[in-house]
Amino acid sequence: MKLTVAAGAALGCTVAFAAKVTELKPTEVDAFLARPGYVVVQLTSPDRGCKYCIGADQTFDQAAAESTAPNTVFARVQWPVWHKAPNLGSRVGTGGVPRQIVFKDGKEQRQAGGRPESASALLANIEKIRQLPPAPGRDVTQDSGPEQAAPAPQMPLTAAQQDVLRLYTRKDLLKELVAACGKVAPPKAVAYERALQTWTLAHAGALNEAAMLKLSRSSRAEAAEETALAQRDMRDVEAWMAKDLNITRTKGPDAQSCGALAAYLEAGKP
Repeated sequence: MKLTVAAGAALGCTVAFAAKVTELKPTEVDAFLARPGYVVVQLTSPDRGCKYCIGADQTFDQAAAESTAPNTVFARVQWPVWHKAPNLGSRVGTGGVPRQIVFKDGKEQRQAGGRPESASALLANIEKIRQLPPAPGRDVTQDSGPEQAAPAPQMPLTAAQQDVLRLYTRKDLLKELVAACGKVAPPKAVAYERALQTWTLAHAGALNEAAMLKLSRSSRAEAAEETALAQRDMRDVEAWMAKDLNITRTKGPDAQSCGALAAYLEAGKP
């Protein structure tokens, strides 16, 4: 059983929530985002090669169904091969998937993160973005002439910032592993979840810092830098899984590897 099958949910929109999300073709994105008010758009792929995409659409659908934010619509655009993004028009730049972007009156405000941890967490991020001032360089009018504000320069990630973002990436994978172990040994599922909570609490400060950092770094170049960092770290994490836990992409966890995972989590190691 592949890890992605064990840890992920089925792809595609769930019937229960799909009515609240507008599915867009790539050629329709520009015109749809030009509407007044807030638009939250999800970029993702049904490609099973995109580990983080699995289940992201369902969480987004649930967030859309639960949202009570006024003047806000939700939309999604997908493409079949996750690393071959089509031309999405002039309003959406390059970057990893899945990701959610908040637009207001046709202008990108900030990104609301990558794979949503939960519907409530995604809605909280969206609400934070709604409360923030417009992103630098994006609140000027087209006819403001030479007085237009220049976009804020990209600031490279510091070593400390890279560390907290790596931890955030690891948290997502650990959550998937715990879910997979719960299916391998259902009687121990609660214990595995409790071990994950122990690990999360041990790193709560760094994880919160990473979440706020992801919100504040809103430019396309910054998003691309974060995506590249996450991809590099994922390779390191998968090597650690294979060596210390005996779990690979093609070999899901067994009782022994799940026990090793629980011990790692309870120790609160980074």
